[in-house]
Amino acid sequence: MQKPGFMFAMGETNRLQQQLTCRMGQAYKRFRQSWSGLLLDPYLRDGGNYRYRRYSVFHWKDNELEVLPHEPHYQSSHYNRVHGGFNRHFRGWLPTTLNNPVLTEIIRWSTQQFSRSPTELWRIQAHQFRIIARPDQQGKPTPEGVHKDGAEYILIMMMDRHNISGGVSRIYDNTMHPLGEGTLEQAGDLVLVNDHSVYHGVTEISPANPAQPAWRDVLVLTFHKARR
Repeated sequence: MQKPGFMFAMGETNRLQQQLTCRMGQAYKRFRQSWSGLLLDPYLRDGGNYRYRRYSVFHWKDNELEVLPHEPHYQSSHYNRVHGGFNRHFRGWLPTTLNNPVLTEIIRWSTQQFSRSPTELWRIQAHQFRIIARPDQQGKPTPEGVHKDGAEYILIMMMDRHNISGGVSRIYDNTMHPLGEGTLEQAGDLVLVNDHSVYHGVTEISPANPAQPAWRDVLVLTFHKARR
């Protein structure tokens, strides 16, 4: 994760997806279905109504997940020039989703990719996102454009992709030179990035069939080194 600063895991190369599908099939199905319970994001400054979300914060240490008291989501305007600089109040994750063993398995796998020791303490900001696309309104997975999140590492994992075109994940180095891109097509496809080393962004989405509903569901976890 130091060089080149990102990794895509998709299809047959995705061991996490194999683990979730083969050993945790029913729990994984319920976890993905929870994205149908997200609430409209009221803070989009472009006037759009294409994003739904929930937000919670955790500590992770010794392979144990601790759900922290609920708090507003805050990013500085340095990292998010569109929606930074003020508190945004979102509903927390549902208890049934928090208690789903799939969540801890995803976090365990993620930290194994970059953490030197299971005793390291991580603060995790956890986002459930659903981006809607309509014939008269594109959906913007990253309305702030290509950006950093002010974390150490970021996991972006596909939960569902229905009737859309677009949504290409693009990675750039710190001089904004393109490093790579990929489209998260199937549930479980993911990209993990080192936020210090690279920028990331996702292109807009449109309905593939304008007569049918279209959406893109992703899990985003931002990992921050923490101290108790």
